[in-house]
Amino acid sequence: MAGIESYAAALPSLRLPASAYVAAWGSCSARGMKQKAFCAYDEDPVTLGIDATRAALARLGREVKISALFFGATSPPYDEKPSAATLPTALFADNLMRVTGLSGSPQAGMQALLSAIEFCAAHAGAHALAVACDAPQAPADAGYEHALGAGAAAFVIGPDGAAAEAVTDLAVTRETFGVRFRRHGQKDLSDLELRTRDREAALADLGKALKAAGTEIPKRLAVGADAGLMRGTARSLGCPDAVTEALWTEIGDAGAAAAPIALAAALDEAAAGETVLAVSVGAGATAVLFRAGKGLAAVRGKGARVADLVAAGRTVDYMAYLKHRRVLSSRFGGIG
Repeated sequence: MAGIESYAAALPSLRLPASAYVAAWGSCSARGMKQKAFCAYDEDPVTLGIDATRAALARLGREVKISALFFGATSPPYDEKPSAATLPTALFADNLMRVTGLSGSPQAGMQALLSAIEFCAAHAGAHALAVACDAPQAPADAGYEHALGAGAAAFVIGPDGAAAEAVTDLAVTRETFGVRFRRHGQKDLSDLELRTRDREAALADLGKALKAAGTEIPKRLAVGADAGLMRGTARSLGCPDAVTEALWTEIGDAGAAAAPIALAAALDEAAAGETVLAVSVGAGATAVLFRAGKGLAAVRGKGARVADLVAAGRTVDYMAYLKHRRVLSSRFGGIG
């Protein structure tokens, strides 16, 4: 299979500590979260995706022809006018490129990555981009809003997979009720607070499929899930001893970008030959197993690591957070 030749992440510069929710609301509903990254008033998932893609291309260190771009997000700025088309317009002079947007599920980012891998496997010698970016929103007075963060990750996929070879992939589909949905025309997520454990069952199904496939037990896990689900993920997947990337505690739930950013963070630390299982959850689960390549160290040495991006954030208070979210602006539908 094809694999990752370069990668990078991007985070907004602003951070909101969990203590800000405690001060404002008496508690923080995002158990285990220390802080989260969030978009400033002039940022959105697409601007983060462009930043991550530029960094990934710069890390590659050479010019390649990008034949396709796969874009995954649940919160693009437009329902119609493809946000995916903005990236090649901003980044390349050549517009001879297939562009595909995926949305509607936190799995969209991993699905974009897998689609790019499959495209390159089907087109010998081709290179593709996979870009996952997201900034999910919820009503300011909803407890589940506390966990919602933002970020992006981009991957240059090519035939040699020098940074990380794609070993295998698996997916399960299972409709999830009650948690994390958004009706057409709405910008905010809803949560019926019905917990039927469909997501846990999807992870258990995925773990069984991994075992049945005879897949080696991964050394590292890069998972996109909320705090409640994250605690039992390694056990559900049948690899309780794997090093699980806990990036969500520092940036919040980045939606479709959560698992790809966690994958970038895992690649920042992986040694050549180690396996990393990247998993996203939402109405089922999508997983891709990667093996770190000999070229990984050279690639990650050319740019900022995810930990550097996390540390570079600027902390603001809750009032500033509301202003950047435009909650206090009647012009943008807030309380005025």
